Amino acid sequence: MLSQKIIISKSSFKTADSHQIIDSNIQYITKLFQHNISDSNIYEDALKSYYIDYYLSHILHGGFSSFIEHITNKPKILFYIREGLNSIQAHNHLELLIHAIQINPETLQSFSLFNTLFSEYQEKENLVTLNALWIKAHPQILLIKEEDFDKKVQEHLKSIKAEKRHVKIIKELCSIANEEFIRVTAGDKNSLYHDGLWYFKTDKGSYYMIEKDHLVTMYDSETKESVVKGKIASTHSLSESYKSILTKLLN
Repeated sequence: MLSQKIIISKSSFKTADSHQIIDSNIQYITKLFQHNISDSNIYEDALKSYYIDYYLSHILHGGFSSFIEHITNKPKILFYIREGLNSIQAHNHLELLIHAIQINPETLQSFSLFNTLFSEYQEKENLVTLNALWIKAHPQILLIKEEDFDKKVQEHLKSIKAEKRHVKIIKELCSIANEEFIRVTAGDKNSLYHDGLWYFKTDKGSYYMIEKDHLVTMYDSETKESVVKGKIASTHSLSESYKSILTKLLN
């Protein structure tokens, strides 16, 4: 499946220039975004690399103060950056980012210390180098000619069917819980004990959703506790927005 591949040009893979392989991934993902493809239909590891470069560019051009202000209302992007830094083993960078996002910008006049530490960490954990090496060693990389990118994007578009019913429900549960949906990770629409059992992740954690008798419940995967519940009006068409038919139930 194209949604489970990092698409890279053959020429960028062969070059010794780390920037080229990163830019190749960015080029392909940018084409997907231009066709309004949701990030939930793009390979998560490809997005990690994409947003590591996004993060690096913001820090280099605006520093931490500008980045924190920019990222405040973008929890999903922050999720991919954190996960990406962890995946490429840029542990010092990850720790620095975690500390930076915990600081209230209004109480700190300058992020100069964070900018200085970032520069120091770049000497030991260069994000461009680590990002490129991680892509090259990735088991789910697909090498194609750069001139075939547009053709591959069209294949990607055809492989994405209309958003599934359970995804619409999960997205609405996430909205009620005030969390950003990332993607479905596993599931069974013909579960022996339920009308549907689906596992998914958000920017804040991992969950699963159970549907039974027009009732849906979002559970925390770790604690098994109910997060939110909703009721589906059976009279509504599946093509209608779940925003208007999934009603929150109080626990």
